[in-house]
Amino acid sequence: MKKTITLILTLLFCVSAWSDAPSGYYTNALGKHDEALMTALEGIIFTHSKLSYNYMWTAYDSTDVGTDGYYIDMYSNCKYDHSSAHVSGASYVGEGINREHSFPKSWFGGEVDPMFTDLTMLIPTDAFVNQRRSNYPYGVCAGGVTYTNDALGVTMKGKLGTSTYNGYTSTVFEPDDEYKGDFARIYFYMVTCYKDSVSHWPGSGQLDYATNNYKAFSTWALQLLLEWHRADPVSQKEISRNEAVYRLQGNRNPYVDHPELAEYIWGNKQNTNWTGQPGPDDPLEKEVPVMQPVDTTSVTGNSFRADWTAVDNVSSYTLNVNRIAVPGDETATLLMTENFSKVVATSDGNTDISGRLDDFTDNPGWTGYKLFQAAGNSLKVGTSTAIGYLVSPELELGNTVTVVFNAKNWIGTYGSDGSSVIVSCGNVSQTVTLTDTPADYTVVLSGCTADNIKLEMTAAKKRFYVYNVSIYNGDLTAKSNGPRRVVEEGDSTWRNVSGITANNYTVQALAGGVYEYVVKAVYTDGTESVWSNIQHVTITGNGVDTLIGDVNGDGEVNIGDVTTLIDYLLGNEGDDFVLDAADLDNDGEVNISDVTSLIDLLLGQ
Repeated sequence: MKKTITLILTLLFCVSAWSDAPSGYYTNALGKHDEALMTALEGIIFTHSKLSYNYMWTAYDSTDVGTDGYYIDMYSNCKYDHSSAHVSGASYVGEGINREHSFPKSWFGGEVDPMFTDLTMLIPTDAFVNQRRSNYPYGVCAGGVTYTNDALGVTMKGKLGTSTYNGYTSTVFEPDDEYKGDFARIYFYMVTCYKDSVSHWPGSGQLDYATNNYKAFSTWALQLLLEWHRADPVSQKEISRNEAVYRLQGNRNPYVDHPELAEYIWGNKQNTNWTGQPGPDDPLEKEVPVMQPVDTTSVTGNSFRADWTAVDNVSSYTLNVNRIAVPGDETATLLMTENFSKVVATSDGNTDISGRLDDFTDNPGWTGYKLFQAAGNSLKVGTSTAIGYLVSPELELGNTVTVVFNAKNWIGTYGSDGSSVIVSCGNVSQTVTLTDTPADYTVVLSGCTADNIKLEMTAAKKRFYVYNVSIYNGDLTAKSNGPRRVVEEGDSTWRNVSGITANNYTVQALAGGVYEYVVKAVYTDGTESVWSNIQHVTITGNGVDTLIGDVNGDGEVNIGDVTTLIDYLLGNEGDDFVLDAADLDNDGEVNISDVTSLIDLLLGQ
């Protein structure tokens, strides 16, 4: 399952009931569409109080503090508040906070009023991530870099890399899925509030007034922003912030109060007059549930509880749990692990050891070019003028291979070279962008046409360090499949649980390993949401492996378990009764509904 799941169209509705917009606030926009509607909105929101740049620190205490008392940082998971260090520059995630123009100021000409201090788009963020985002457009970059700080236990939200969205090929910053809709609505606000000025702005790759006129955005960017707007509905966080900004600045974001407005200006409601109310073909609100991080107190040796946010108009939820495959699973077979344990250098060496790698590797047969000893039992690959590479010994590789390696970017006197590694097996390859600290990378190559694996620089100066390499036959990331059952399908490494009516579920009888899990909503009209964000949990496998339904503990689920369960409910509990296996509907009680669930299980219903 992808690390990052892309959500699809789920939002075409009016949320005026959520907001507290003053009565008549949007009256002048009623009955209009397209540019006339946008112009009317501009007239409503353009006049507002100009706040000072320094005042932002005071404003954030009203606009951006979460329920835990810390700022909601859309760029990191750092815990910042008013007393945190306000820094203009930073060298690592977690060093301090600053004020981020989510709509970069260079796009509208710099410190130009009133855009420069517009609180709607000026947000508190981690300074280091803010620097990395720079003035790059928001976009999608599969395989981008996410910076972390293991010492502080904090990480960047989102990633930075080369755009992989059709229509744009330069560097972009991809926000976290949770906030993509937030940023889309901020961008809609900016080009609406300052509609008369956009044509004079310096612009960026995300703007193209010359081509699209009042619609302002580049064609690719408009398509992307609408996708984000539809897929990530307005959250309570946005509603609360909109209200706070209104109290301080005196104007509102129309696309938070009425998300459907974006459709009337840029989307599928063009040429249709806006009435301020949902149209007959606007579906009900269909919010996607958000999976919460695992509550560690609920984790046992073979079970855990999955928790997610409850959403409206839902008849039930479906939970999917998969163990990430490990060595020993049938999905992949370990062929070789190389730890470079014979490299004992304390700093980068000056002598190319490519011709005698057997003196430095645990496995004979490695070859390469421009390889040097480095600290931490590692090799430095390449130079400022030569593209270095490392080639594994010959192996009996199948059609699909998995390469797991630990590496990091080379950082010289003047900073990072922004290294990437090309991992190839004959004619197939993948390019991986490295971070500045050692990290594990997993690459699956299908269609392997060689008997060895090659790790190579992308260009001169793009040097990198490699600490270890493991090579597998098969797809190490593949999920284990199991026999399908109704209600709770799967085995000890895979589950699909349907018909859940609460916003949590305890999954039992799991084998050891790292699991990823997601949930989706089944709405009252019978449709389903997309899968939620992914969460992970580690199960040790040291607990008692309870087979749900095996009430008599004989290792099978059959009619004998029905008899044992009925005897228990009649007060005739036997010595072989397994209580943990008897709560089939997972409601915390053992009663007649569990008998029904057990019979349904046996009948395949």
